[in-house]
Amino acid sequence: MIEVKNVDKGYNNVPVLKNVSLTVMPGEIHGLIGENSAGKTTLIKCMTGIYRTDAGEIRYDGELVFDNPKVKERIGYVADYNEYIGTNTIKQMVRMYEIFYPKFNVEKFNSWNEIFELPVTKRIYSLSKGQKMRLAFMLETAKEPDYLILDEPTSGLDPVAKANFYNLLVQEVEQREIGVLISSHNLEGLERICDSVTMLHQGVVERQMAMEDMKCELTKLNIVFEGGASQTVYNMPQIMRISNVGSIYTIVVKDYDESFAQQLRKAGASLIEPLDISLEELFVTLEEKRDVLPEETDQR
Repeated sequence: MIEVKNVDKGYNNVPVLKNVSLTVMPGEIHGLIGENSAGKTTLIKCMTGIYRTDAGEIRYDGELVFDNPKVKERIGYVADYNEYIGTNTIKQMVRMYEIFYPKFNVEKFNSWNEIFELPVTKRIYSLSKGQKMRLAFMLETAKEPDYLILDEPTSGLDPVAKANFYNLLVQEVEQREIGVLISSHNLEGLERICDSVTMLHQGVVERQMAMEDMKCELTKLNIVFEGGASQTVYNMPQIMRISNVGSIYTIVVKDYDESFAQQLRKAGASLIEPLDISLEELFVTLEEKRDVLPEETDQR
């Protein structure tokens, strides 16, 4: 289990992470989301032992990660930008990993490369960003780590490569029961694979819960107002987002229940249809209406 407890981290006396805590269990895929500069990459570099925390601690199965090579051997880390020896070929990099990591599984690397199709005689400096990302994912996973930490791992990947990445990651978790923390702006992808989510805002954990519970926080509705929605509807405090195409309105609401449905009917709604809200829609709505929610303001 990864345990992040009450972690603070800053640069030049400017706080970036403030009292951050989270856990990642074996066999779990945990998503880390937030706006740019929320502190996601800083947290990841603390979790991989690259940065020392200013306060708090990070443990893997009870052992501190910072300055602990034995723990770091059990972690696979794919950064948002992966730098290798540019003049080396992929084949040479694989050989180097074999030397440094005794558990490195060459058969797994080769098997996955049949899917990702990287030319092993190609030099690293000639690879595109997406190819470097695929290489990093294959190298770090073939180390057979107990935990994978992934920072924007689908950056630069085309749709086919993204689908292959998600399928292989889920397969690895199912087969080896590894714990995964993945940070990404590709919220649609995270929604497909994550068991739980932590949302950071300005270095603070704003929300942390199971994926399904996160999506239940808000409700998306399709509503028909045949004569158009009145100002009464727009003034309803529960409504966090509203748009329309003709007489069909799409709204996102907080605390939806039958009493609110009755308010909508009194305001002229002839049809109310609850819809599944995506993680991306939820995140965008919360970002747009952050100042409207007093309980969120209190947490910052």
